[in-house]
Formats: sequence, C-alpha cells, structure tokens
Amino acid sequence: MEKLIYAFWDNGAPPDTLPRRFIEDVRPKLVEMGVERLQLNVADLDLTGAVEHMQLATGAQAKPAGIVSFWLTSAHRRAPAEQLLKQGFGRIAGYVVAESTILPNVDHPPRIGERTWGFSQVSFLQGAARLSYDEWRRIWFERHTQVGIETQANFRYIQNVVVMPLTAGAPAWRGIVEEGFPVAAMRDLRVFYDAVGDEAKFQRNLGLMMESCGRFLDPDGVDVVATSEYMLHSDAEPKL
Repeated sequence: MEKLIYAFWDNGAPPDTLPRRFIEDVRPKLVEMGVERLQLNVADLDLTGAVEHMQLATGAQAKPAGIVSFWLTSAHRRAPAEQLLKQGFGRIAGYVVAESTILPNVDHPPRIGERTWGFSQVSFLQGAARLSYDEWRRIWFERHTQVGIETQANFRYIQNVVVMPLTAGAPAWRGIVEEGFPVAAMRDLRVFYDAVGDEAKFQRNLGLMMESCGRFLDPDGVDVVATSEYMLHSDAEPKL
C-alpha cells in the first residue's frame, strides 16, 4: 500500500460548500476506485486575528486550499482517482509519501464524514539549501520530532516524507505535516505552545521550537494552512 497526498488550489467555489459536495459526490467514486483511508482537509476557517505563521505565504506560490489523501495498493493505479480530482479542483499537485504517525488522535477521535474537533494545521516543508536530503531528514526525524511533541498543544502529529511527485509542476516539497490543535491555538500562541498562564514556559517552548526549525528549515521554507479535517473512512487510527 502507498499513501498519496494531493494538494489542491481554489477552484472558485465557496470553501464552505466543498466538504459536503466532496463527501456526497466524490467520495463514493473514489471508494469504487479502490482508495482506502480517505481524508479531506479544507482551508475554510476564518483567519481574522490568527497568529502570524498561519497568515503568511512564505513560498513563491499561493498556499494550497487543502489536501486530499488516501491509500492505494500502488500509485501506478492512481490515474482514475487523479483524473477525478483534476475535474473537481482548479489545480492539484500529487505526491507519494511515507507516513509516520507520531501522535495518533486518541483524545478527539474523528467521526466518519464529520468535521474533526479543533483544527488541522497542514505544513508544507521545503528543504534547506545548505543541507543534503539525508541530513535534512535526519535532523527532522531525530532532533525536531521530540521538540514538536514537547513544546506544542498538538493532539495529532503526522509526518509525511515525500517519496516522489506524481503530477507535472508539483512544488518541490520534501515533507507534509498534519497536526491537530485546539481552535483557540489559531489566535493564541500561548495555547499553541501549551503554556496558558505560564509565561516562562511559553518563552521556553517558543524558543525551543524556533531554534529547532532553524536547524533544518530556511525562513521561507515552510507554508502553513489551517484546515478543517474530515476523515472519510471507517479505519481507526493506530492507538499508542
């Protein structure tokens, strides 16, 4: 089995109508095509007053409007599903990824076809120009992962390493990260860094995260999208 992620960009339709349309019209067709563990993330949240990193577009291109992910027996068999996604979105960029489940969502289990509690922060990571791929991945996995667990209020943490792009012109991302946070973390960094009412802890966690990110990411090497997450399959995530 291989995991595929397709980033998509705005197709002009109101984002608040996309989940229901996708669930009712697209999901059944994808299931018939053999996809498993189907998931939809849509950037349909009001970012008024959101923390800075969720509003900035640091890359050269506009941020995606969401992602669709699923598993297939082989990416070689992706053509029908990919064509269906092309018909529904203005632009897509597909990737085969290797998924690493750092924190499964055991605190706020999703319900099939319903919006998951909180919000899902999806981060698209580029490689730091000064690092080889192997060194970049080693720092991310062996040094940064634990920092991401210990300094944030995330209740879900999925690292997707890009194995190869699937579509022409796909941005050269090396990793795609999915993290679940409380909604309040969108507008309050002290919630985001799990330090409400503790200024010393907030400064410490913020400093540790910035230092860790600086080891393997350039200042313009990551774009962050705040999304609503919909799990559209019956398989429960692995439990710790």
